[in-house]
Amino acid sequence: MVGTVESIAPPRPPLLERISYRQWVGVDVVLAGLFFATALAHLYSKLDIGASTAVSGWVLWLLYALATLPIAFRRRWPELSLVCVTGALAVATMLGHFLDPAPVLALPLFSVILKYNRRQSLVVLGFVEAAMISAWAVDAALRQVQTADATFNIIVAGATWFVGDSVRTRRAYQKGLVDQAQERQRQELDRARHAVVQERMEIARELHDVIAHSLSVIVIQSGVGRHVIDQQPDEARLALAAIEDTSRSALQELRQVLGVLRRGDREVPDLNPTPTLSDLDDLIGRVRSAGVPVDLQFSGGAPSLPRGLELSIYRIVQEALTNVVKHARSAHTWVRLQYGQDELIVKVTNTALGAGSKLADPTAASTRLDNDDRHGIIGMKERAAAFGGTLSAEPLPDGGFQVLAHLPLRAAP
Repeated sequence: MVGTVESIAPPRPPLLERISYRQWVGVDVVLAGLFFATALAHLYSKLDIGASTAVSGWVLWLLYALATLPIAFRRRWPELSLVCVTGALAVATMLGHFLDPAPVLALPLFSVILKYNRRQSLVVLGFVEAAMISAWAVDAALRQVQTADATFNIIVAGATWFVGDSVRTRRAYQKGLVDQAQERQRQELDRARHAVVQERMEIARELHDVIAHSLSVIVIQSGVGRHVIDQQPDEARLALAAIEDTSRSALQELRQVLGVLRRGDREVPDLNPTPTLSDLDDLIGRVRSAGVPVDLQFSGGAPSLPRGLELSIYRIVQEALTNVVKHARSAHTWVRLQYGQDELIVKVTNTALGAGSKLADPTAASTRLDNDDRHGIIGMKERAAAFGGTLSAEPLPDGGFQVLAHLPLRAAP
């Protein structure tokens, strides 16, 4: 079927990795029982046992039980299991009885080697080998006869250490690979989350700059039109025209932002131009229509700037003028863009609060900013920081307010 994605089943793990812990414990219990039964058969098959006393027979039975049955709990208590098996084998070897060729010492020793690091496992191997060699020496001294069976456990212990150390190293290597893969996956997830957060912040800044500025102008113009519609209908018509122009401009910019969110990856992107420095005249005109006297000044040679930087400068000026419209509508405002050799200085300054302001007390300048304004200032600082610049927004001693941004031009083409 077209468009159907076939899921690929992951490969099955090896057989030994599919066995659960309970199943492994069951295997150990079965092995312990088999070793114990084999040891008893080996014990009573010897001809010299029949001439021995009942006490010596029960002693050997107990030693063989301690040398085999602790294998059943070697996974839960590997140290105790190894001590029991090693001690029982050492005593049995001193008495001249060997559990050969049953490798009962290998299983608990293997579990201990897997649990500890190489240095610690070597110490354990040294104690086990010392016990086996001492038992072999005592048996040889008492009987003056050295048999090959006495050295079996010594060889088994050394071989078990090499196997266990290799398995532990391999498991540590595989665990390291898994940890590295998980760490890379976590870092990729963090980068994806960070990218999503940055994109959301960028969208929030764009929406705030577009809506806050346009609605501020609309509110001011609608208030003017409502007050003068009876006495000065011509002024009311001008206010309504300004509202219409501002609304259309805001609607167009809002459609651009929402279009980016709605379109899929395969859709053709919106080719409508984003605001640049050449659009500052239209922005100033809309602010002037709201009753704010604004002067725009350029100084220095204007180099070619990246579109992203021009958009950030436009948004900074737009947000600063939005705050002037909301809080100091009748205050004279200057917008200055000063191009230097290494940086561009953007300065938006307004005089003391006028009659159309919300607050007429110059000493209350620190209280002029509501939550929306503070978000706007944060957005301006983030736009400046995105290009390695700085921005400050603070009241002036004479009761006015100033937004000052320093943007480096070294990265500009």
